[in-house]
Amino acid sequence: MTPTSIPYGWWPSGLSAHDAATLKVSVSNLRSFREDYFWIEGRPDLGGRRVVVCWDQSDPPEVISPETISLISRVHEYGGGAMAIADIEGPLVVGVHEDQSLIVFRAGSDDVREIVRATNGIARGGLCAVPKSPWVIYVEEDARTHPGNRSLNAVNVLNGVVVLLGGDRDFYANPTVSPDGTTLAFVAWDFPSMSWEAGEVWTACLVGHDATMNLDDLTRVDGGAGSPAGYPAFGANDSLFFYKEVENYVQPFRKDKGGHLEQLLHDQAESAGPMWILGEQLISEVLGQVYGVQVSDGMARPVRIANDAAHVIETHSSDVAELASTPSSLAWITMTPTTMASIGRLRPAEQHGVELNQLGPPIPLADHDISPPRGVSGLGRNGEEIFGVLYLPVNPKVAHPEDAAPPVILVPHGGPTAKARTGFDPIVQFYTSRGFAVLAVNYGGSSGYGARYRHRLDEQWGVVDVDDCVDLLRALGEQGLVDADRAAMRGGSAGGMTALLALTTGGFRCCVSHYGVTDMTTLVESTHDFESRYLDSLIGSLPEHLDRYKERSPSMRASEMVGAVLLFQGLDDTAVPPAQAEAMAEALRAQGNSVELVMFEGEAHGWRRLETIVTVLEKELAFFQEQLCQ
Repeated sequence: MTPTSIPYGWWPSGLSAHDAATLKVSVSNLRSFREDYFWIEGRPDLGGRRVVVCWDQSDPPEVISPETISLISRVHEYGGGAMAIADIEGPLVVGVHEDQSLIVFRAGSDDVREIVRATNGIARGGLCAVPKSPWVIYVEEDARTHPGNRSLNAVNVLNGVVVLLGGDRDFYANPTVSPDGTTLAFVAWDFPSMSWEAGEVWTACLVGHDATMNLDDLTRVDGGAGSPAGYPAFGANDSLFFYKEVENYVQPFRKDKGGHLEQLLHDQAESAGPMWILGEQLISEVLGQVYGVQVSDGMARPVRIANDAAHVIETHSSDVAELASTPSSLAWITMTPTTMASIGRLRPAEQHGVELNQLGPPIPLADHDISPPRGVSGLGRNGEEIFGVLYLPVNPKVAHPEDAAPPVILVPHGGPTAKARTGFDPIVQFYTSRGFAVLAVNYGGSSGYGARYRHRLDEQWGVVDVDDCVDLLRALGEQGLVDADRAAMRGGSAGGMTALLALTTGGFRCCVSHYGVTDMTTLVESTHDFESRYLDSLIGSLPEHLDRYKERSPSMRASEMVGAVLLFQGLDDTAVPPAQAEAMAEALRAQGNSVELVMFEGEAHGWRRLETIVTVLEKELAFFQEQLCQ
């Protein structure tokens, strides 16, 4: 076979769709018990089941949950905090089963006991064990009415008694308890704000015993509209850490038992992002040292915080998600440029460096066959700097001349208040090993670049994000890094909306949307409570700004779209209901556009099952080859 006859996208060292899907392991809910760490892994090869893994002081991590269970929270739709470890004659795992019941089990045992029954319309998450007691505190969401109700509850894991602790706020998140078991901290906020717009950190004294529990001395610590706070965590001597937005950046604070408040960093850098997921911890104290996370160049790294300075911990981590600690060690969930999901562990009292435990199956690529992330930027039409992460092809250019730039797939992230992750992504490598460049765009509105950059999207969703994709593509095309005339869009959720709207600019040949938002007006009416007022800040309030909603709905702009479209949708999606994808496909067909809609039973807002991911990748690859490489 000569180079000119090799079909584009063929390369023997590239990831297969099955390999890429199998590697798509998710890791969350990092917790500690004495000197051991626990977390939840989502594994496509197990049908998307989420299992509990334990890493003790010396042995490799192992699955300890029964084969019959899968832990996942549905609170706020995006969940989080689906597991806590209670100290009841040793570690007792307390979890949220996929039916949203609360269950308990021991490591390695098949004996599962239900302590709170599942009820249709009720979700639970944010679990936190109370030290020295049988109680676990959690967030409960009742979505049987609109708006729904959220509450802080406590359950006795020995007898299943449930106590209501608080329910007068629209939202609760991240309950956490002091090491002595006497003080509760949590985050609360109200409609129409999101937590990163008006989150408040509160504390309360826990009063009770084995029979009951209640709160006393409820105190607002900090936060609120204009200066939101979040991510509370307790340190030594029951001091309270939390993050607050001040002077454009989210910074760490500490409040001691005496009430003294100290800002630990004054850097021109972000130390925490928007709080989408329940139960994430981003700051911890080990042996008198404070550790946190800091974002620079789009990468989140673990840092030691001392003397108003963030000292980066030498590790291969490029994207840290959350922290946990034991009395003698610190651990974090991370990605690296060559690992999809790993747990890093540091023992400050010992001389050796960071231990990095790679999770999931081995990556069937040599390091030189993996495309590394490259931070890029360019100026937008209004002179604003736009940021992104570029992955260039790693294989010989078998489908185009040696001096030609590669075709490129632009990926606007979801959220939209999020950012592109910079660790190993098998989906990205699936394409770079086949001659495509992949450009992850951190458009205006993305986190990690300060509040002013994030607020560029205020009332401009569907405008700034689209413009930034077009402008960054143009800038990289002028630099000769990519072929701007052979560009595609690929996005999920909010990114799917951006991807579809980008077709109205005439700058892209095609678009793939995964469960993308297509109708802003019906989204407000049908989406879950957590985001039901989100569009007030992203577009404007209704009915005053109804015209904006129509102007920025892809399904209303089908007549302006140029290029082929491939739509993927889960039938169980409540964040973006299936009717959105169906309406988009119908609108495109009415205009004579090339469109295909693929629906998946049993999938919601994100793909969990191996067969789904394989199908998506195989269809996408054929689509991109046809549209960009003919």
